[in-house]
Amino acid sequence: MPIENHTPYQDTTNSDESLKKEIFRYLKFWRWILLSLLITLGICYLYLRYSPNIYETSAKVKILKKKDSGFDLSGLNGSSPLFDMSKTNLENEIQILKSRRIIEKVVNELNLDTYYYVSGRIIDNEVFGDEVPFKVNWLNTDNGNTDFIKSNTFIFKLISNSQFELKISENSFNKVFTFGEEINIENAQFVIHRNPVFDYQNKSPIGRTIFFNYRPVNNVVESLLNKKINIEPIGDISEVLQIKINGENKVKNEAIVNELIDKFIQDGIEDDRRVAIKTKMFVSERLKMLVSELDTVESDLVDFKSSNDIVDLQSGAEMMFETYSEAEKRKSEIENQLQITRYLNNEIENNSPYSLLPGDIGIDNSTTNSLIEQYNELVLRRNKLLNSSTTQSPQVKALSDELEKLNLNIKNSIQNYTKGLEISLQNISLREERADATIESMPKKEKIISSIQRQQAVKVKLYVFLLQKKEEAALTAAITAPTAKVVDYAYTPSDPISPKTRIIFLSGLIIGLGLPIGILYLVFLFDTKISTKEQVQSRLNIPIVAEIPFNKEYNEKIIKPTDNSSLAESFRILRTNLNYFTLDKNNNSDPKVFFSTSSTKGEGKTFTAINTASVLASNNKKTLLVGCDLRNPQLHNYLDVSKDTVGLSSYLVNRDLKLEDIKLKLKNDLNFDAIISGEIPPNPSELLNNGRLEELFKEAKKQYDYILVDTAPTMLVTDTSTIFEYADIIIYMVRTNYTELKILNHIKELKELKKLNNLAIAINGVNTKKGYDYNYGYGYGYSEEVKKKKWYRF
Repeated sequence: MPIENHTPYQDTTNSDESLKKEIFRYLKFWRWILLSLLITLGICYLYLRYSPNIYETSAKVKILKKKDSGFDLSGLNGSSPLFDMSKTNLENEIQILKSRRIIEKVVNELNLDTYYYVSGRIIDNEVFGDEVPFKVNWLNTDNGNTDFIKSNTFIFKLISNSQFELKISENSFNKVFTFGEEINIENAQFVIHRNPVFDYQNKSPIGRTIFFNYRPVNNVVESLLNKKINIEPIGDISEVLQIKINGENKVKNEAIVNELIDKFIQDGIEDDRRVAIKTKMFVSERLKMLVSELDTVESDLVDFKSSNDIVDLQSGAEMMFETYSEAEKRKSEIENQLQITRYLNNEIENNSPYSLLPGDIGIDNSTTNSLIEQYNELVLRRNKLLNSSTTQSPQVKALSDELEKLNLNIKNSIQNYTKGLEISLQNISLREERADATIESMPKKEKIISSIQRQQAVKVKLYVFLLQKKEEAALTAAITAPTAKVVDYAYTPSDPISPKTRIIFLSGLIIGLGLPIGILYLVFLFDTKISTKEQVQSRLNIPIVAEIPFNKEYNEKIIKPTDNSSLAESFRILRTNLNYFTLDKNNNSDPKVFFSTSSTKGEGKTFTAINTASVLASNNKKTLLVGCDLRNPQLHNYLDVSKDTVGLSSYLVNRDLKLEDIKLKLKNDLNFDAIISGEIPPNPSELLNNGRLEELFKEAKKQYDYILVDTAPTMLVTDTSTIFEYADIIIYMVRTNYTELKILNHIKELKELKKLNNLAIAINGVNTKKGYDYNYGYGYGYSEEVKKKKWYRF
């Protein structure tokens, strides 16, 4: 029966089965995957166990609108501003909050230049505030003598309620001190006080060890500015700022944020207070001058009435002045504005450069008031910058240039406003002159009295107004409204933002699984050797007649009839398959010739040939084993005879030799006959084709049922390809983890070119630990003692 007509061995595995096999291919290495997973999860656990927790503390503040600075003259005529021109610039407030000046105040207030911590076995834990039973006051850090305290760590241990022991790491210093006592070590002076907020009764710190060291204020400020503090608006149109800080100690985080808010609010109050004090000083000076002017006017009125014997104005005179009372009122307002404006102009001219200008003095000009407000804000910003910079700083120079421009604009605005007032005054004066023509008949004395009384009324009204502004400025200086409102004080959630436990363990799980699977994938990807039966089936449409297991504990070279090992059973399966393929329709039992060959040496063709002969002979079949590899014979090693024994090469050369002359007499336990290759000839290809081999096969078929021929590899020499015509079935050997996958193309080419007929594949070296037992290929076994498959084997 032609072997190509059989299809039971063709691959019918569907995609689901392929996927399942691929999964089980990886699961065979589950121990390594599990070990990798345990290692990565263990590393994650240690990382989480010994990494410090980082907490995020946040607070919210609303920036309040500042009241317009400058003098508001609405009190003179009872009017009020029509529009609220104030605005809030959140970016400016953010820069103030993050300024070195404000942060440095926070550092000094909270004594952040001292770092307290408790040392653990692996990491140090920071303590702060009421967690520390003492406070350190460094005395001479301003002198620059801080090298010693910066380079050393101090160890504090409380002995009693009044005494403590102080050590220095990496130093032999060890001494007992009393709280409040000045400590002098290497010119470093400091005092340790009891912490009044520490709960001595419940926490019992006696015997507790706490480490502390000094950190320069500038370094602490830089750390807070560059890494920890983040300030940003809640939304695009919101006036609320969110202040965030990240750190290991929640109490310290909250203290820093709350203190930062307090310092910011206090700084805004101080700015408003300075403007109010400057305004009060300006109004006080103007009141002194106004009192003198008012006294002069009143004295003039008294003197005039006394000299002219005038007691009261006649009712007729009052009616004559009603016609132009409105003009008089408007003229009074304009004159008042002119006088206030001149006062302000004199103040600007006499004021020192870059000094605050009086605000809210009563000028009824929004442009001038707005410019004064901007000028005062820039002066305050310039003064703040000068606290940490010099006049040569680019920012200070820029502000100075802007102040000079604003000063010039203020002067121009006052000048323009004064010209407008003067023009208005001229117009009112013309109206008064026309009105005067109508009262020419009035007594000259009455006219003079009215003029004096008008001046008196103007002075009195201005005096009352300035007195009111003085009181307002005094109240503002004493009680200044805050510039910000606390929406939420500092709050720290209980869960840290870093490290994130779930993400760390999830990453460990992914890496723990992905790393070994990735390595296995690369190993499988670059593995060019045959490892499974499916690889052969997918590339070759050739039946697989046997899967011969690899058993390193098996010491026998040749299988005995009584052998029940998985190796022996695999050759019995091979025998059964060979008998099945050699049956024909007429059930002919003619002798059969089986060739055992391979692509290269080392794939097990000789081992397969001799053991196939052994199992065929054990079935009471006359079997002859012929060594036909004349270049690198190995058969003699299995039969324990000398390779120089008379064999096939002698038969091919000497035509006088018969079959009986070259057959070996084997041991009693070997029930088959054998012919070894013999001496290695110089021309094996020519000898194999001289006709003597065909005579040998014809003579052997008369005596034997089966003839097993061990041939040379097909890729190395051409010897075998010239004698394939004598074979009924060719057992082509491939070996797992040895035969290259590309060699299968060579086998496929031989079949397609019909150089090999009745070809069958035998896979050698199958690993029995990977699901093969008795070579069925499905993980099942059969023996006298059935061994149950372990649950962990795939």
